Amino acid sequence: MIILFSLGISSTIGIYAMLPLYLVAGHGMDRHLANTLLALSRISGLVMVFLAGWTTDRLGPKQTLSGVFLLTGSLTILMGAASGSWVVIIVFLQPVIAACFFPPGLTTLSSIGPPSARNVAVSLTLPVAFFFGAGTIPMGIGLMGDAGSFSMGIILVGVLIFLASLLSLRLKIPSEGV
Repeated sequence: MIILFSLGISSTIGIYAMLPLYLVAGHGMDRHLANTLLALSRISGLVMVFLAGWTTDRLGPKQTLSGVFLLTGSLTILMGAASGSWVVIIVFLQPVIAACFFPPGLTTLSSIGPPSARNVAVSLTLPVAFFFGAGTIPMGIGLMGDAGSFSMGIILVGVLIFLASLLSLRLKIPSEGV
């Protein structure tokens, strides 16, 4: 779960942290425009978490997580590979799907242990996952940017997120009512 949460956090906060620099340095976008696009692109996430919760109830957390990672990874890869106006479109699409990680992720995390240990599972998983997803992974993107390829850093993170879709299918989630 730490790996999945790290990648889920990297798909939202990690990419968000590096996106203004990527748009300005990697695509020559004006700073004000890059920051405005980034701010506007995050509004849709407020609605999408409700849709993700509904989808988790209908399909189950494992299938929802897999689909979210598959789509988010694909869009993140495209974000790194795209150019021109396609980058702007993907900057709006990627967070729409990335925000959908948290309802099934938290549902899964809270169901993997007995009720008396759920608070411990959440308390131990989230800080470690945040360290990697919002700290180490953006740092890696920045190092790739310093080496001359922000795009490759974004693409590599997208590949890791994409591969998380396979890892999420291997989760063993206890049946409901536990």
